Amino acid sequence: MFVITVAAILKSLREPRWILVAGLAAGIAYLTKSSVGPFFLIAGLAGFAWRFRFVRWKVFQDRAYLAGIGIFTVFSAGWALRNLSWFWDGTPAGLLLSWQTSEYFSSATKTAFAQPADYLWILAVRLPFFAGLFLLVAAPWWREIRSLPLLRDEAASALALAAGLTYVLAWLISGALWVVERGPVFWADMSRYVVVANPVVWWMAAKGSGPASPAFKKKFALAAAILIVMNGAAFLSPRLGVFEAYGAIRERANPGDIVALDHLSKYEAELHLAGTGVELEPYLGDTSADYVITANTTRAYDGYALVDIYGSDNGTAVMPGWGAALWARAGEGAP
Repeated sequence: MFVITVAAILKSLREPRWILVAGLAAGIAYLTKSSVGPFFLIAGLAGFAWRFRFVRWKVFQDRAYLAGIGIFTVFSAGWALRNLSWFWDGTPAGLLLSWQTSEYFSSATKTAFAQPADYLWILAVRLPFFAGLFLLVAAPWWREIRSLPLLRDEAASALALAAGLTYVLAWLISGALWVVERGPVFWADMSRYVVVANPVVWWMAAKGSGPASPAFKKKFALAAAILIVMNGAAFLSPRLGVFEAYGAIRERANPGDIVALDHLSKYEAELHLAGTGVELEPYLGDTSADYVITANTTRAYDGYALVDIYGSDNGTAVMPGWGAALWARAGEGAP
């Protein structure tokens, strides 16, 4: 949906009606990941600023463009109203949170802004990492991309904005989640946040060169080979220990049991524990949960008995080993 949105925007520069397709695709794309919450406003404002940069005040006279915004608004505002009808408690503070899809991500964002030192630290440390992810795709065509007239050409600037926003938002969002989860600082899995921008980067390369030329084809083959090797390594990696810990919870826990997650992703746990009826919460130093799953396989928890250790912590800063330990509250499911 993201790629369709960008393609339709490019076509709309010559045929304005295509912006309606862009608005529709953008609306559907938003629904696939509406948990980004207020960060999507950054993308919206940046897109409007890009259009205003080239047409100035005529943007408010462009009926097709305004209609495209309206189509997207139907999706985003409709989903927000749905959330308010289900979750708003009627208070002004609740209004600012309940329109968003993910309470967990809203809480993570609030925590990140409340701990600016930690947030700024992870952003600074991860900046070279995301730059490296970009260069994995863009490096073969760096000369072609640098030659694009980004400030003068509307299509080139649209491509740069689409790719750039993807990386910037991934950088900001992953940093906010790290403040809460304290997961690995460098983790190759974060490439999933930016993979949708790969075709856009290739379009930038094609715009700055000849796609039919032998040189372009050789560079494309090199980039494809890099991605194939990376994906092959991911698929051939052994089953992670933390997944075995989730399996043990599925066998042991009863609906309504509370599982505390210590340095583990709630989104991942929700996926693996779907249908069990357990409730998930972050471990914040003290808990009365029935179980604790932790990425720290050497830590002990007062009042809990160790069920088992799955896998190990042997890994690297780029791809952790993802071992895990499962603890059960003494007297309730403990061995």
